Amino acid sequence: MPYAILRGVPNSAFTEAFAYVFQEQDLRLLGFDDNVPNAQYLADLDVLWQMYEISGVALIDMKMWRWLYDHPEADARQLRDAVVAIAKEVWNAYYAPVFGTKDVDLLAIYSHMVDYPLYLPDYPLGHIISFQIERYLKGKNLGQEMERMCAEGSVTPDLWMQKAVGSPISVKPMLDAADVALKALAK
Repeated sequence: MPYAILRGVPNSAFTEAFAYVFQEQDLRLLGFDDNVPNAQYLADLDVLWQMYEISGVALIDMKMWRWLYDHPEADARQLRDAVVAIAKEVWNAYYAPVFGTKDVDLLAIYSHMVDYPLYLPDYPLGHIISFQIERYLKGKNLGQEMERMCAEGSVTPDLWMQKAVGSPISVKPMLDAADVALKALAK
């Protein structure tokens, strides 16, 4: 990187994305073949599901910090109660319609919210970014492409993605792949 101020990547969502990209390579690098029928379809649905699950936690993280700024004198019990209430609110809005159960506080369990403020929103973005990167990398040399992509540096996220994979950050490729997977698996 010729300019020190641009060293790195746009934000932590990109480091999470790289972690996901490399995690997908682990078994292949150990010499295990993936001979699971419909493996790509199942993987496409799995990453969408993972993004859906962690997105709820990310929303709770953001809402919790907004609540905490509005209540700076809150004690630990009040914060816990607020997080549980927020978790139920998020669950009822985005998960109850899918699961048919209301007022579940399961998504409140992530301690990352307090230990690493506003880091959880990087996870769903990381899934979206890694999905696009992995699609782009198919048939290409991972090392060469990672070096090329990372040389873009710490520019705006969409500019980085456009230079790295040819399109801005978008959930559309993930949703399109899930649609194809569902149609294929329904046959």
